[in-house]
Amino acid sequence: MYRVVVAIVFCGFSIGQAFAASVTNADTSVQTIVVTEGSRKTELQVGAGETLEFCSSGCFVTFPNGDREALKGDETVEIKGDKASVK
Repeated sequence: MYRVVVAIVFCGFSIGQAFAASVTNADTSVQTIVVTEGSRKTELQVGAGETLEFCSSGCFVTFPNGDREALKGDETVEIKGDKASVK
């Protein structure tokens, strides 16, 4: 019974993260993005070569160059040369 409960909980966490947007920093320096979900703003620092998951239910993102983008939560973002591309 314990194993079944653990498996269900683990699957629930896996499913929730499968629908999050991700950002990869392809630059050699730390980049900061501002994520706005509802009324909450969060600054995320993305290290060089690092990939982070965020925005599981839609958000607005302000990129290092000042561009803003609305995300649904399933996009892949790459920051390179201070510019972001959304796929």
